[in-house]
Amino acid sequence: MKQLLFLIIVIFLIKEANSQTKTEIDSLNSLTIQDSNISSDSLLVIFSNNLKRSKKLNYINGIADSYWQLSTIFGYRGNQDKAVEYMLKAIKSYENSGNDEKVADSYGELGYKLKREDMEKAQYYMVKGKNLAEEGNFRFIQSRIYNNYGVLKEMQGALDSAELYYKKGLRIVLEDDYKVGIPYSYSNLAGVYGQLGSFDSARYYFEKAKEIRIKNDDPKGVAENFTQIGEVYLEEGNASSAIKSFHQAIPLALEENYNFLAQYTYQKMSEAYKLRNNTDSALFYLEKYNIFKDSINSIEVKEKIAELNVEFETERKENEILIQKNKIAENELEIERRNFAISGILAILILGSLLAYLIINRKNLEKKQLSKEKELDVALAKIETQNRLEEQRLRISRDLHDNIGSQLTFIISSLDNLKFKMKQENSVIANKIDEIRVFTTLTINELRDTIWAMNKENINLEELVFRIEELFKNARKLHPEKKFISEFKVNSDKRFTALEGINIFRIIQEALNNAIKYSGAEIISFYGEQRNSEIVFKLQDNGVGFDPNLIEYGNGLYNMEKRAKDIHATIEVHSELNKGVEVIVTK
Repeated sequence: MKQLLFLIIVIFLIKEANSQTKTEIDSLNSLTIQDSNISSDSLLVIFSNNLKRSKKLNYINGIADSYWQLSTIFGYRGNQDKAVEYMLKAIKSYENSGNDEKVADSYGELGYKLKREDMEKAQYYMVKGKNLAEEGNFRFIQSRIYNNYGVLKEMQGALDSAELYYKKGLRIVLEDDYKVGIPYSYSNLAGVYGQLGSFDSARYYFEKAKEIRIKNDDPKGVAENFTQIGEVYLEEGNASSAIKSFHQAIPLALEENYNFLAQYTYQKMSEAYKLRNNTDSALFYLEKYNIFKDSINSIEVKEKIAELNVEFETERKENEILIQKNKIAENELEIERRNFAISGILAILILGSLLAYLIINRKNLEKKQLSKEKELDVALAKIETQNRLEEQRLRISRDLHDNIGSQLTFIISSLDNLKFKMKQENSVIANKIDEIRVFTTLTINELRDTIWAMNKENINLEELVFRIEELFKNARKLHPEKKFISEFKVNSDKRFTALEGINIFRIIQEALNNAIKYSGAEIISFYGEQRNSEIVFKLQDNGVGFDPNLIEYGNGLYNMEKRAKDIHATIEVHSELNKGVEVIVTK
């Protein structure tokens, strides 16, 4: 009898513990990643642990939801392969559990994740999810898929189809009064109308989205809508109204620490003032944009420190939860003893065993805690050293920007004033002033490129290519008689040190300048490809070329080889007379 009673109590406690664990798993899986202020690294740890706990309990819904969340996190981190892999695992788990609604939602989400890598597959999965949602009449899922399918159509240039699906999604959220989804549908619809040139309609729907977000107390969304409305005015050429809207967006973005929106809005503000020929204000807001851009690196350092604190606090709270669970178990045992007076002695033995386990477990936890604290001290010491180095680098870059940059800008302004006062009386001096002004402007651009590299510990491939494409963009403006082609479609997460990044950039810049000045080329092209773990940068022209056996290396070619050697990269220069020049850099 006593053995049977003991077995009943143990089974009851196990069931209660499992039930509690499943509740915790579901609670974590219900987190909305988009609105979370927890770092992606911490979220990755949380949901990886959640997946392990779900598998240990063979809890199918917990496994499927954990796969979904991990897919979303990898998507935000730019690892599309992992994002797709985990979403496919989520779909399989939902299918095994018979959760048709989540299966439909997962197919739609998978299609949305593939939109930039494989549009054909993206459309296939999106349509599959859409059909399942329509068959099951899953209205909330339908609204999400219609909006995301509209994005796919918009990317394909099928604006009429995009408008159709955005309206379908809007109809559902309006009928179901889904207040969070309504402004997103309005904003999507407004974006299409803006591309179609229907500026009044675009502004109308952005205004409607903004009004709802004000009622929903969504200041970030309101700030986005003000910026979007300003962009519509800017497209129309109404710079004054655009500036007014941008001025309303910026304080909200700053108050919400929405720095990327503030940075983007400053850039648009500069464009608006430039449209009004107000160069002083245009330059002021461009500098604001650059300040925000330069400050991102220091913000990331602070975020890394905050991530460590979050991880530490998470672990401490988990220990507190364990202690609370043990207290709950003790109370439940007290209740059981009152209900089963006959089994009192047995209950005392169980409680004694449990307390012994808790003491041993607590000692083990204390040892682990001490080990974690030591690891944290080491990590904080490393971060402190990195911060000191980062402060020195930022101080140097600020000095370059604030002192030399401002002085060069003053020189340009002074040259403009001097030329204006001359009133074209001496064309030779005026031309010389123009040459000095152009040289000074180029010097400022090169100084900003150097500051950009100094402000970064690492430079990813996307940032480097963006900088190189800016060179080509400026070249197109200055030399409209030439054709410039830029095609760099390598999909890699490769990172370079700041020294490697600026040296590769300078090599391409020197090669481009040589092609413009000396080649007589009509077409200048920039390409890229990936060879195993290396990235290959190519710059080609169809100019007069040269005979490598006859030419004597000048400072330009010598400097390019010296920069490549400094970063252990290889550089090749191929040319023949009347067959152009090809410069290849491999790193």
